[in-house]
Amino acid sequence: MPKPEPHLHALAEALKIDIRTLRNWRKREDFPTDASVDAVRAWAEGQGLHRIADGSLGKLKAELMRRDIALRDLKLQRERAEVVERETVREMLRLLGTKLDLLLRLKLEVELGPRVACKSAAEANVEGALILDEIREVVNGNLARFEADAIKATVAEE
Repeated sequence: MPKPEPHLHALAEALKIDIRTLRNWRKREDFPTDASVDAVRAWAEGQGLHRIADGSLGKLKAELMRRDIALRDLKLQRERAEVVERETVREMLRLLGTKLDLLLRLKLEVELGPRVACKSAAEANVEGALILDEIREVVNGNLARFEADAIKATVAEE
């Protein structure tokens, strides 16, 4: 057991460091011989030691660990095909928007007129519901295909 050194405890307390840290520093050849608070503080700063004295080093390490965990979670999600690259989604949404626009034009501008000609309002409503069902079927089929394509693209990138 090390012998009590009251001046070391006072110095460690003044520097806001642990006594073990101070003892380890003293083992270095270039440790200041006068061991005053100012001399040791200047020496420690010159050595790059004890740079963060406000306890934020622990906070930084915890934040780094949280980020590392989040990154690993994202990688696992990607491996499980639960995540799709943003650019893939953008391209698929652009393509889906174009297809939906064409589909709506076809159904409403081209097919609607002939399908409801000479029909009552009730019959026109039924035709409208049928057209809506056709549009939903096409959109849902495209979404399912896009999801499968996105998974393939994500897996292929890895």
